[in-house]
Amino acid sequence: MRITTTALVIILCCFQSLQAQTTREEKKAIRVEKRIKKIERRDSISRVPVKSYVSLSLVSPITPFPRINVGYTRSLNTHWSVGGSVGVGFQGLPYTNEGTSNYSLYEVRPEVLYFIGKGEKYTNYIGLELFYINSKETLLFDTFNPVNDANGTVELVAFDRADYQRVKNGFLVNFGEYTRLSNKLMLRVNFGLGMRFKDNRYSDIQNASFVRFGFEDGFFFDDTNPRRDEGFSTGVEFNMDFRLIYKLD
Repeated sequence: MRITTTALVIILCCFQSLQAQTTREEKKAIRVEKRIKKIERRDSISRVPVKSYVSLSLVSPITPFPRINVGYTRSLNTHWSVGGSVGVGFQGLPYTNEGTSNYSLYEVRPEVLYFIGKGEKYTNYIGLELFYINSKETLLFDTFNPVNDANGTVELVAFDRADYQRVKNGFLVNFGEYTRLSNKLMLRVNFGLGMRFKDNRYSDIQNASFVRFGFEDGFFFDDTNPRRDEGFSTGVEFNMDFRLIYKLD
């Protein structure tokens, strides 16, 4: 009887030990499974389009010069992609300047992208983008700072109506990131810094008059108007864009 009891105790202890070991292995398996799912989720978010995609700018329609901008990008290999976008603006778009008419715009933006990462798990990229923008509109009851200021005696020209044209070109060094929204949709966040060359032109000015530009006229605010200064200028260009992407393959 004593031998039987001892044997039962030994068997029970072995069973409990095996059960505890199984529980530990199950917990370890659960942790490993969670870790794998976390890695898969991270990879699915960070993986960039494999071959090609089309994109739509979500920022361009709400800029001071609104337009619809669509793009196409195609990869050359695991690191390099080439593409570009075109934009068209027209009167009637939301946020079109209320004091204008006959508004039109077109732009071209070719770019080269280099993806940063290991294997196929690319999240961030750097790139070089060139741009050319040409816009025209008729301004109503506004002012501008003329190139010919008559030896400093003219600070602003006021008018009832004038035709305005802006030609801007330059380059941007871009940095950005892709985020997966679904199997087909992604979001591209882009920041760029570079140089721009701009030429503002005024013609067919009606009922022009010379005015002085004083502090009370809104020096700190109105002077930021990109249409104000006539003539050629250079400067630093900053760009921020959010693009909605649809993968083609």
